[in-house]
Amino acid sequence: MKSQRQLQIGENIKRVISEIFLRDDILSIPGSYITILEADVSPDAKNVKIYIDIFGNEGMHEKIVKALNKAAPHFRFQLAKKVMLRVIPEIIFVNDKTHQRAMSLDSLIENEASSLKAREDDAKKIPQEKVKKTAVKKSVATKKTSIKKTLAKKK
Repeated sequence: MKSQRQLQIGENIKRVISEIFLRDDILSIPGSYITILEADVSPDAKNVKIYIDIFGNEGMHEKIVKALNKAAPHFRFQLAKKVMLRVIPEIIFVNDKTHQRAMSLDSLIENEASSLKAREDDAKKIPQEKVKKTAVKKSVATKKTSIKKTLAKKK
C-alpha cells in the first residue's frame, strides 16, 4: 500500500511531467498520441515509474518508450526545476497495456456470452427434436402393429 507521501509526490511528478510534455510538444508524435496515466514512486522516493498509454501506430510503441527513456535525464533536469525534493527520482517510462488487456478481456467475455447463448438456443431446440422423434417412433410403432394385425387376419 502506498503511503500518503508517495501518492502526493507521484501526483506532483505526473503534473510536472505532463507540463513538460505539453511545453516540449511531446504528447503528439506523428501517428501516435501519448497520455500520462500514473507516476508510481518507490518508497524511498529515489525512483519513479511513469506509466504512459500510446494511441496510434502499434509498431512505434516500443520505439517511443525507448526514446523517452533515453531522454529521461532531460526530464529529470526539468523536474528538478519544478519540484522541491531532497532527491530527484530517476525516471523510467513504462508503456501501460492495461487498456489493451481490458479490451481483449471484453472481447473474450463477449465471445463466451455469444457461445453460451448459442448453446442455450440449441438446448431449447433439443427437447422439440426429442418430441418429434418420439412422435415418429409412436407412429412407426402403431403402423407396425396395424401391419401385424392385417397380416394376422389374412392368415
